Amino acid sequence: MITEAATVVRIDGDSVWVRCDAQRACQRCAEGRGCGGGVLGRLLGDRLRTVRTARAGVTVSVGDSVVIGLAETALVKASVAMYLAPLITMLAGALVAWRVAGPGEILVMAGGLVGFVAGLLYARRFGSRHRHDPRYQPVVVGRRNADESLACPVATQ
Repeated sequence: MITEAATVVRIDGDSVWVRCDAQRACQRCAEGRGCGGGVLGRLLGDRLRTVRTARAGVTVSVGDSVVIGLAETALVKASVAMYLAPLITMLAGALVAWRVAGPGEILVMAGGLVGFVAGLLYARRFGSRHRHDPRYQPVVVGRRNADESLACPVATQ
């Protein structure tokens, strides 16, 4: 399970809205040379840091420091759907256009664009289909002690 430190900002029934702590401790991400989290954080601001989670039996209140977790398999499957599927469908579309229409650049680019859009539509459908699937939802796995420091995501067993 991949875990992240967060603070509870709102509670709605079984859903807990948390704000993830800024990842200032990871210098590579902050400089934009790491995974890209620093760049996305600057572009999208708070939208990436506020997340709806499930409680998973942990009693929390607004303002509590907690640890949220997400299964590695959920992250991998979602990443494949969101990133790899559009790339593969774009290449497949370009290849099909090249095989059907020949090596004309415009037609191959149009085929690639059609394939890319098809991949994006698949990614959107995947997201809609799994939006409320508990296997793809982060959960509050516990409270965080004041002396714990989880500034960057940590993979645990």
